[in-house]
Amino acid sequence: MSSREDDSVAHDDANTIRIQHSAHIPVGLNFLQDAAIQLIPERDRGKVNDVIRMVRSLFHFGAMEKRDRIRRDFALANVRAGEERSVGYTDDILGPTLFESSSMDFVGEFCSLMADAEYTLLTQKEWELASAEDFMFTLPVHINWSIHDGSLLKLFLSKNPMLASGLPQFSEKALVFKRGTGMATAKGLFINEKIELLLEMLVKEPLMKLMGIAKPVFVNASSRDSKKSFGQGKQVEDRNAMVVERLTLRRLMPNILTLLRKLFSTLEIQEPTFKEVVLLYRMAKPRDGDPAGPSGCGPLILKSFNDIPMADLEMIFPEKTVSVKLREIIQNGIAIVIAIGTLMWAFVTGEIWTSKVQTLLIACAGKLGQSYTAVNVAKTRYAGMMSKEIIDKSGNSQTGLLMHLLESMEDQECKEMMLAYIILTVRGKSMTLKEIDIECEQFLKKVFGIDCDFDVEGSMIKLLREGLVEQRAGVLYAATPLKTALALLDNKWDNIFDYNLDSGDSGRTNALSSYANAHPDTLEANLRDALNATDKERAKVVSDLKSQNDALNKEVGALSSQLKGFNWKFS
Repeated sequence: MSSREDDSVAHDDANTIRIQHSAHIPVGLNFLQDAAIQLIPERDRGKVNDVIRMVRSLFHFGAMEKRDRIRRDFALANVRAGEERSVGYTDDILGPTLFESSSMDFVGEFCSLMADAEYTLLTQKEWELASAEDFMFTLPVHINWSIHDGSLLKLFLSKNPMLASGLPQFSEKALVFKRGTGMATAKGLFINEKIELLLEMLVKEPLMKLMGIAKPVFVNASSRDSKKSFGQGKQVEDRNAMVVERLTLRRLMPNILTLLRKLFSTLEIQEPTFKEVVLLYRMAKPRDGDPAGPSGCGPLILKSFNDIPMADLEMIFPEKTVSVKLREIIQNGIAIVIAIGTLMWAFVTGEIWTSKVQTLLIACAGKLGQSYTAVNVAKTRYAGMMSKEIIDKSGNSQTGLLMHLLESMEDQECKEMMLAYIILTVRGKSMTLKEIDIECEQFLKKVFGIDCDFDVEGSMIKLLREGLVEQRAGVLYAATPLKTALALLDNKWDNIFDYNLDSGDSGRTNALSSYANAHPDTLEANLRDALNATDKERAKVVSDLKSQNDALNKEVGALSSQLKGFNWKFS
């Protein structure tokens, strides 16, 4: 996804991994603006705020067509047969060819959107590193890839070989985007998990060794050293990465002796997490009761998740099959071996119908039935736990997620531009990309406590495009003076649309010119006078109506008195 980084997660030694800092700035734009503006002298803060307002407005306006296009293609990619009119097409126009083309366009636009929002694609090395461990879920989980359509993403990746390089083998079925890292912890005895691990060490691993199958090892996903060289060959720690301990049960108890010693000890395990994960795939078939798309496939699915442990990454996929633990396999295997051995012995000795043999066979059958029931109950309970966990960690989906990502992209782009411009304005001198990068990262660390791999290259490209930064000597960058920057941005606004009235329409031209040139205070005063005149006219009308009402009441009173005299005379 990004040319700025290789694998974001790498293995350093037995218990630690190095995680590359994300380029995403997880701070609200308004909060970042309020904090950064404090670096500016008070006399210039108003002008800088105006620069930021115009930049945000121009960027939002410029991204309008992109937003409309990606929403249109997403709607087309999810249209179902017979519903083409809902997106403005008829059956003979929106056929399979156009449908697949729109779906392909959406995938490309979506990948570009995610890159701008500072998401990165999960790589094969990261997937192997995650799959080599277990965290909260220790039962074997097998993903049902048959529900995923493989044609769309396969074709897309074949046309974008640079993007496809290094991706997991399942990428033809689904794309996994990630952004940000965190840490998940759990504390407990983990007795069942320890027993399962002990059985693996005593039974599974020796059998694998006997059969010539390589023992699972911690994957070394490092594509580069954990140190970088700057200057005169001096080695310094990579400031854009952090080293964390990966404390899973396997790492805390690497051998049988350590496991037995800690069997009844309380352990605290921890695992790095992906802060935000987005899953993109297309279903091979429509859901039950739903019509298929024009090409016979199911809908295009977008889902987001939060705080997913690396080792439990497989739980984000829609359909999974939970396998039994080794302990249950051994228990059932022993019962089966005893049953088969008993039958063979009974046949050989001719004592198959004796009460002892029958009792033993019944006991074995009962044990198998009990184990089968227990295994199914455990699988159901385990699947329920995983479902609850994934529901708790689920975020937005489909159109709601798409709109959130579009907004996140705009915010990220504007935050990068704003911070870089303010830093350059405050320094008041030419700076290299490295100097700008370090200053921005130090500011985020000092003010918000954030470790961020600031995208200085992307921010400079956008600032140069807007004329807010001047490039000098090819490697130096300086902020455009505030007055000049404001004039440039204002001129862009004035020239977004350029329509002139016909020269012959003089009356309308003069009226519009007079209105456009009127001072806001004058317009407000005229409006206030008009409202006051209206109020006076309304008050006069109300007064006249009141006078008429009083006169009518007086006449009614007189008539009422006459009626009383008439009633008295004839009573």
